[in-house]
Formats: sequence, structure tokens, C-alpha cells
Amino acid sequence: MRLKVTVKYFGSVKGDTGTDREFLTLDEGFTVTQTISLLKEKHEGLRNRKGQILFALNQSYSSGDARINDGDELALFPVVSGG
Repeated sequence: MRLKVTVKYFGSVKGDTGTDREFLTLDEGFTVTQTISLLKEKHEGLRNRKGQILFALNQSYSSGDARINDGDELALFPVVSGG
């Protein structure tokens, strides 16, 4: 089964990809980590990124081994720190 997923980019990660969102079709069983690896292959800016990328699946933080389901939304954003 093929899964349709929306990926949203925020902050400097948006600049790394040149877009604020894209739509992917993935094979069933893909995890968040596998999806991010696929996106790094697709976007050179993500491969060259020095900072860590945070992510949320369906607007909630999740582990990298969380499985992607049809219709999910994956959001990628930079680590934000302050002081």
C-alpha cells in the first residue's frame, strides 16, 4: 500500500528546502527516521545542515521509529534556543 504524507518545513529548515511544504508518496512501513533520510537525499540543504532537525508527527513530538500512516503530517523545524 502506498501512503500519502504532507511534509511541512519551518524556520531555517524551510530555507534549506526552498519550500514550506511538499507531498510524498511512501511505501507502507516507513518510519519518521526513514522519511527524514529520504528527504535529506532529495534536498541538498538538509544534507548540509549543521544543526539538528526536530520533528513532529501530526502536531505531536514523536520518536524516530514512529511509523508513518496514510494522511499523516510530518513537520520539520530547527532547534531553537534562547537565554
